[in-house]
Amino acid sequence: MTLNKLFYPKLAILNLKKNSNTYVPYILTCIGSIIAFYTMVSIHSNKGLEQMPGATNLKFILFLGIIVIGIFSVIFLFYTNSFLIKRRKKELGLYSILGLEKKHIARVLFYETAFVTVISLTLGLIGGILIGKLLFLLLLNIIHFKSPLAFQIDYYGLLITMGVFLAIFGLTLLTNFLQVKLTNPIDLLKGGQHGEKEPKSSWIVTLIGIISLGIGYGIALSVKTPLTALLLFFVAVVFVIIGTYALFISGSITLLKRLKKNKKFYYQSRNFISVSGMIYRMKQNAVGLANICILSTMVLVTLSTTVSLYIGQESMRRDFYPLDVSIVGEVSNTDFAEINQIVEAEKTQANVEIVDELSFDMAKFRAFREGNHFKKDMVEDESTDALYYQTVSDLVIIPLDDYNRLTGENKSLAANQTMVFSVGDNYGEQTIAFGDEQLLVTEELESIPMDFKKTQNVGHVYYLIVKDDAVMTAIYQAMKNDDDPETTLHALMFNINGTEDQANAFSANMRSAVTQSSPDIKIQNLYESLSELYGFFGGFLFLGVFLGSLFMMATVLIIYFKQISEGYEDSERFEIMQKVGMDKTEVKKTIGKQILMVFFLPLAGAMVHVAFAFPVITKMLAAFRLTNTTLIFLCTLVGVVVYALVYTAVYLLTAKSYYKMIK
Repeated sequence: MTLNKLFYPKLAILNLKKNSNTYVPYILTCIGSIIAFYTMVSIHSNKGLEQMPGATNLKFILFLGIIVIGIFSVIFLFYTNSFLIKRRKKELGLYSILGLEKKHIARVLFYETAFVTVISLTLGLIGGILIGKLLFLLLLNIIHFKSPLAFQIDYYGLLITMGVFLAIFGLTLLTNFLQVKLTNPIDLLKGGQHGEKEPKSSWIVTLIGIISLGIGYGIALSVKTPLTALLLFFVAVVFVIIGTYALFISGSITLLKRLKKNKKFYYQSRNFISVSGMIYRMKQNAVGLANICILSTMVLVTLSTTVSLYIGQESMRRDFYPLDVSIVGEVSNTDFAEINQIVEAEKTQANVEIVDELSFDMAKFRAFREGNHFKKDMVEDESTDALYYQTVSDLVIIPLDDYNRLTGENKSLAANQTMVFSVGDNYGEQTIAFGDEQLLVTEELESIPMDFKKTQNVGHVYYLIVKDDAVMTAIYQAMKNDDDPETTLHALMFNINGTEDQANAFSANMRSAVTQSSPDIKIQNLYESLSELYGFFGGFLFLGVFLGSLFMMATVLIIYFKQISEGYEDSERFEIMQKVGMDKTEVKKTIGKQILMVFFLPLAGAMVHVAFAFPVITKMLAAFRLTNTTLIFLCTLVGVVVYALVYTAVYLLTAKSYYKMIK
């Protein structure tokens, strides 16, 4: 059979126009995915970001975003393509009946995919260049980076984006070719007419779902420490995803069959149509609804955590830095009189005020706690991992004279006595032992000038007040690691009053002068780390909003395609029901019942997932030093309410499209 070469592209264009109600949303999704991918690649590749402090963290976050968006695009575009090809099986089968061979149908599909690819890539890349500039400026604003960075078209990023999405479109085309090749024309012709056979509910699958969900929820509720939360969160996510799919696929069928057995409920016109219509297609619907549930959960968790991190920056900074500046050096080789002179001189030069000044001797080391006994840390640095930081304890020993001077108290201790301040939970033992040396705990302190209590603490930190320098030095020499300083330390800590520019000028000049005087001294400064912290938490917020928007787009599209698919399949059925006496009002009520009975299950499931995930989310955020549980709860609650409103609006709009199709 010989056809004009223009026949195939013309037929492809005609098909795209005829199926515009499904192809337009698909193309918009492709464009959105391309914009998102190119924007993330171009920002990650911008050389100007390397000028800012914390660039390594920010670039890692952006790289993570590239990977997530790439994987998301592959999975989601394949998923939406399956909706399109299923909807068009009858049309393709009709072409076969009318005389087109499979190779001719393949050519039509090729041109359709080519047109979609050209439109998507052209508009997506142009949109990426234009919208990417706005998003780039938004990122700079979020991370508080004042230095102007030049925005430029990333030609390498354009090539990468084109390569990735050409591969995706090529693979979807290959999938469509295989479906046409492996399916006979009669099956294609009937593809849009018959639903699946009534699925059987499997108690085994349901049990697997319940157990998996129970394990996931159990992990979320039982996690006690922030580091454990980081380690086990993704394990819990895997179990929850397995449980969600299993319960939607099998549990939903069981529910519908139970409703069908309830004669009072089932033998009503609206309920009869809703239940009987859904039960024959529940296997397919369940997967889509589970996808909506999981995507909705991802939107809520992503946005609530990243917004919480960004809003809670101030409290997190204080967790990292109880005081603005900390200068620590070895007693044996540091001239703190000279350092004090430098601080005073730079303070006057920068016109800032130093307040809350603390000056004291101390010893710092790490040890492993077993009850009331602390054992020397023999673990080499290169062997440390998350479990190490979860089990090791940091100890700071301070002489009593310094403690009394800083607090204005007049405590007294014997050589074998100590007072303990724990940053997290109280120490809770009557004695504390280091090797053969044992001290009696006379008091559990509730506060200390150089640190404060934390409800969620990463690791374990204990401050010990001992009689004098001799006791402190003896404990330190017995417990110190080979990598620790040879002698005990002296610390100078204080806060800065002044504008941010003044504080930055003081910090930079003071560091330069102090390190020139004492090269081995350690300086921690809140103001010097602000840019790095802004970059870290701002990058997380940017990525969270970005991914949240993508997941929301995916959810909306799945809902839309599902309603369109339902409309096509139900149009003839509802037409028959109207002919036998069911009026349009009853039809509309039936649609509403179907939506309420089935399509709001994903939203309810997502809310349940988030509720059970909240304890582990608070522990995870504590690992980033965010311990304000009230703030996290409010961010999560606002996110759930806003998302529920958007979700409801989307369903109302798609229900109208559904009703028009069956009308």
